Amino acid sequence: MDCEEFETYLNANSRVVAIFRSQALAYQHSKNRQRAASKRWSETAVASAVDKMVSQFVDNVYDKLKANIKANKFQPYESWVNFIESNEVLDNLEETVSGIKFDDE
Repeated sequence: MDCEEFETYLNANSRVVAIFRSQALAYQHSKNRQRAASKRWSETAVASAVDKMVSQFVDNVYDKLKANIKANKFQPYESWVNFIESNEVLDNLEETVSGIKFDDE
């Protein structure tokens, strides 16, 4: 499973990306309100920052899983799905992301 397939799988089988995106958006809006009025970002810039955060999040999760999954070269996609399901990865991710708090960088 490549990273794009993984993101598609996440979106189809879990709310973790939507939850993360919602929290990232709230965080970026909060940061934006703290900026001086003349320095505030447009909604497009805020959305772009959120997209970047979501992309980094998915990439990080993918990389961590990739290090732990022994993919069957004949059925690599199924190897990923079996690992994700047998280790309750999606439930654990949703629980973790629901409690995430972003700090000011």
